[in-house]
Amino acid sequence: MNNYSEVWDGVLKLIKDQVTPVCYETWFLNPLKIKKIDNSLNIIYMDVKTTLDLDFFVDIINSRYLTLLQDAFKEILGDDYRVVVKSSADVDNSVDNSVDNVEKSGKKPRKKSRKTLLAEKYLNPKYTFENFVVGPSNSFAHAAALAVAESPGVASNPLFIYGGSGLGKTHLIQAIGIHILENNPQMNVLYTSSENFLNEYLTALNEKKSNEFKSKYRKVDVLIMDDVQFLEGKESTQLEFFYTFNTLFQNNKQIIITSDKDPTKLKGLDERLVTRFQWNLIADIQPADYETRVAIMLKYIEYKGIVPDDDWREVINLIAEKIKDNIRELEGAINRIIFWSNTFNEKPSRYLAKKVLKDILSNTETMVTPEKIKKIVCKRYNIKVADIESSKRTNNIAFPRQVAMYLIREMTDSSFPKIGEMFGGRDHTTVKYACEKIKYEIKNDSNFSQIIDSLKREIRD
Repeated sequence: MNNYSEVWDGVLKLIKDQVTPVCYETWFLNPLKIKKIDNSLNIIYMDVKTTLDLDFFVDIINSRYLTLLQDAFKEILGDDYRVVVKSSADVDNSVDNSVDNVEKSGKKPRKKSRKTLLAEKYLNPKYTFENFVVGPSNSFAHAAALAVAESPGVASNPLFIYGGSGLGKTHLIQAIGIHILENNPQMNVLYTSSENFLNEYLTALNEKKSNEFKSKYRKVDVLIMDDVQFLEGKESTQLEFFYTFNTLFQNNKQIIITSDKDPTKLKGLDERLVTRFQWNLIADIQPADYETRVAIMLKYIEYKGIVPDDDWREVINLIAEKIKDNIRELEGAINRIIFWSNTFNEKPSRYLAKKVLKDILSNTETMVTPEKIKKIVCKRYNIKVADIESSKRTNNIAFPRQVAMYLIREMTDSSFPKIGEMFGGRDHTTVKYACEKIKYEIKNDSNFSQIIDSLKREIRD
């Protein structure tokens, strides 16, 4: 497809199905045309002719629709292209410069690889949205992160994500940075941890380089700060971050923050900071459910180049049953199996997993029993254990019974048929329905989700 108008017609057909008619006519059909496709650099230069303010138009395209454009071009042309949207004069300059660069070098220029580009920003290339497994425990945080990645400084600013250690917060916020850089490489994205921010600030004070420090952090387009809870009790560093936050926010620059707890529970942080963390969107990540843990490990071994056969699935199922609160531990367990299998040429199996991971698996063997779960659930709902084991179907009995079935399935190795036997010999399909219903309620009712989390903690304690 060498004809520009033919390419653009194909792109427009794809875009038309994904946006409203008004949006399609305002931002794509009338004002945009292909100026040049540079196959040596994999860049597509778009010409803009609009009655709207040009800077405003270009900002809207680049902040809201650039990903849509690039995806459509990829589908039509079969390769990744960076789309440059500028005024006609600016496009001419950009095209001339790219041609000059090719002619002067005498050879085809090479783009920076993803790995090189991301290493410069302290971003891990594997932490992409494509590699992030979405489940009930993280779907809201994922949706919020993706919205910010597609429209930095517009969608949700600041974005505050919190959750326990090892649940995927770092993966998610780095995915935002990667997505922004790949679609807007001209943007200045800075990822840092609060510990690194603290150390750099102290060094700047000691070396009398405060202005350089301020310039680094206050002139970015996107600031991503991980584990802000480590600033608790660090008053002078908090003050510096407070001023940095204000400067960026007032200039419509995107701020993304993570913590191991809800901002309201951050003790030892300046109240002004805590208030700012709550200005826009707060999203939490909970421990993944069994199905999501399995999906995470399947995705991980595929990333490692392993085809998941039945033996690997048995290994993954065992690990998912035993390791429930930390994604990093899941990946660590998989890495140990891979290392052992490669080193000793032993095929992965459930037996091998139990042998290699005996220390991990034994540490997760707590005194969680179906009887204990029943007792605690019945206490919460003020009913007797005999009631949920009976044939009674009144709602005040049936719902706690479903909660107990769900928790037994989540927190023990019991199968659906086995759980059915524990509740008066009920069919396994009844148990499966109960578990699905409770999962739905957890996903759609935040108050109920907190009740389930509370029950889990009480059961584990």
